[in-house]
Amino acid sequence: MKTTRTKRAPAKPRRRTPAAGAPAASARPVRARAKRVAAPQRAVRTTRTTAARTRPSRPQRAPVPPAFAAQRAGASPREQLLFELQRARASVKAAIQGLAAASAARPLARGKWSIHEVVLHLSERDRVRLDEFERTLGGTPRSWAGITDPAMAKANERHLAPLRALSWDAAVRRLDSMREALLERLATVPRDSPAWDRGHAFGNMLWGLPEHDRHHADRLSPHPHIRSTP
Repeated sequence: MKTTRTKRAPAKPRRRTPAAGAPAASARPVRARAKRVAAPQRAVRTTRTTAARTRPSRPQRAPVPPAFAAQRAGASPREQLLFELQRARASVKAAIQGLAAASAARPLARGKWSIHEVVLHLSERDRVRLDEFERTLGGTPRSWAGITDPAMAKANERHLAPLRALSWDAAVRRLDSMREALLERLATVPRDSPAWDRGHAFGNMLWGLPEHDRHHADRLSPHPHIRSTP
């Protein structure tokens, strides 16, 4: 007869009883310590973010002053006008520098003047101002004040017609000689004359020249492909 053995249940682990006077183990203090350690880390991150937000902005750059502001500062109306006359004419001379006669004779566009004709026109506008020098100096407005564009175009064509026979070199020489004659005449006007002011008929007539020179110089400069050596 076989004897049946009864399986015993596994014994439960015995809990150790802490020694007398020893603190009882607990998980709560561990979590508390973890919280106390993590708290300063969050505080550090908050402090850095706040510092980044309050970082001083870069100082803004000062605006760039207009061209030749130093030359204009404190200048009299006469000095300003003479300066602008020279500066605008330098733009014209730079635009035609090294231009051959054949290239200067080509129209800038269909129905438009050639550079040769533009140069003759610029010299003629100096001559017209020489003709009206005394008239405007006395306070009488220039003869073309308030003229319409179609009427001005007819006047320009009438002035240009007898000049078209001039060679390219002669046209450039006339451009220079008319401006020199005008500057010499301007030197006879007293420095403190009220005629230099823009509001005066004389000053108003002359202040149109720098603008006129720049108007044509800007239209000549986009055509560097037509430049060639003689």
